[in-house]
Amino acid sequence: MKTMTSLASPLRRPAARLHIPVSIVSVLAGLGAVVAFWAPAYLETLNHFGGGLAPQPEALGWSLFVVGALGLGTVVFLAWKDTRDPAWRAAHGLPRRPRS
Repeated sequence: MKTMTSLASPLRRPAARLHIPVSIVSVLAGLGAVVAFWAPAYLETLNHFGGGLAPQPEALGWSLFVVGALGLGTVVFLAWKDTRDPAWRAAHGLPRRPRS
């Protein structure tokens, strides 16, 4: 009869740290994309519970729009750039792009 520890042992992984390098541009683009998704809800909540909380809600809205648009644009650009990389295409089973 197997005990709980012997059943769980194949599922356990060694406590090794995984070091994956991430560029600061990717981190900022991700944060910008999060701002783009949550800014409309935040501004609507701000208006619903009292617009007097922020001194200039229109300036806040436009600044959130700019940060979100830059974040989404950067995420799309980085994804487009990755798909043009021959090593990335080969790793994902895609055919090579013809030279133009």
